Amino acid sequence: MLAPAAAQAGNPVLSAAKRSSTARSTKLLIQMATTIPGTARTALSGSGATSGRSVRLSFTTTVAGRAVPMDAIGLIENGAFVMYMRSPVLAAQLPDGKSWVRIDLQAQGANVGLDFGSLIGQSETLAPLAHGLVSTTRIARERVAGSSTTHYRAVVDLRRAARAVPAYGKQLASVERATGVRLGRVTQDVWVGNDGRIRRLRSSTPTSAQGVRGTTVQTITFLSYDVPVSIAAPPAAQVFAAG
Repeated sequence: MLAPAAAQAGNPVLSAAKRSSTARSTKLLIQMATTIPGTARTALSGSGATSGRSVRLSFTTTVAGRAVPMDAIGLIENGAFVMYMRSPVLAAQLPDGKSWVRIDLQAQGANVGLDFGSLIGQSETLAPLAHGLVSTTRIARERVAGSSTTHYRAVVDLRRAARAVPAYGKQLASVERATGVRLGRVTQDVWVGNDGRIRRLRSSTPTSAQGVRGTTVQTITFLSYDVPVSIAAPPAAQVFAAG
């Protein structure tokens, strides 16, 4: 067991989290699986990018064996996290000329199955590791997306991280409202590259649906850091605002 994060100056996971959190942009792959007893398993996989506090994703989500393609753009607008979503399954429900739906996650407490908030800004994405690290265990040397890495298992205190990073604290509160689950200590698997940056991050967190508890496992693979990325909201004329 390691000392609190503030005293772990030589810890490779803490060092990698702090170095990676300064990135201006990333390109990434994402996978997610939610398992809740008595309900169909939900899976998601895709690719995307981040720039500052914005994120863009293109992915396929699978529910009850049905695969649905979707595009999503997450932005901070007027201090709130909003998400724009586009998918064939949404198109039939939209007015003519509209192809995107705008959702204010903080205002509506929406739960869309993917913690987009965890991707808004590297400092928030890595806040649990950078500010809530409780313990780490070295697992093995492994290759991730063609790069040599060291795999670690970390225990993080999400509430400690929320106190240290107010923006992350707001995200955590939003997720807790949406799922009805109070989050505390969770396990994260971390793959650190030879460049001292995080190449993969896997988080396992509790969730719930209709009062039944389950688990969501989300994996982010960082393909590159500090590369040119442009992310903007869709044209206003194409957007329908969810009420």
